[in-house]
Amino acid sequence: MKTLCLSLISFFVLLSCKSKEEIAPNGLVGKWVATGFTQSMSQDSTWSTWRVNPTFAAAKPSIWEFTNNGKFLRDGKPAAECCFAGNRYAVSGNKITFTEYPDCSNVYCYYCGINYWEFSKPTNDTLIIQQCFTRNQFVRVK
Repeated sequence: MKTLCLSLISFFVLLSCKSKEEIAPNGLVGKWVATGFTQSMSQDSTWSTWRVNPTFAAAKPSIWEFTNNGKFLRDGKPAAECCFAGNRYAVSGNKITFTEYPDCSNVYCYYCGINYWEFSKPTNDTLIIQQCFTRNQFVRVK
C-alpha cells in the first residue's frame, strides 16, 4: 500500500511539471539567427519568392533566443524594443505574443492590425517567422 501511494504521488508530481513543449511547442525554444532570406505578402495574399534582404547583408545578425521560461532575448539581453517585441513571450498554437514592453508612449509605431507573430514548425532547424506582411527565415544556432 505504501508503495502504491508513493507511486501515485510521484506520478501526479511528474504530471504537474511543465516541459519546454508546454511553454513553447513545436521546437521554438532555443537560439536562432536570421539567414537574411525574406518574403513579402502581395495584395492578393500570396508570398513573393525568397530574396536576400540587403539590410541583413550590411550588419551582423543578432541571435534571437526563446527560453523555456518565456523570456525573449537578443544577443543574450532582454529584447524589448518599441515597435518590435517585448521581454516575455507566450505561445498559443503558432502565434507568439509579447509582454513587458518598454515605455513607448512617445513613439509612433506602424500597426498592421496584428499584435502577434506567426511561426512555422521548425523543420531541419529552420524557422519561419511572420511579422505583419513579411516572413523571415532563421536557422538554429548550435
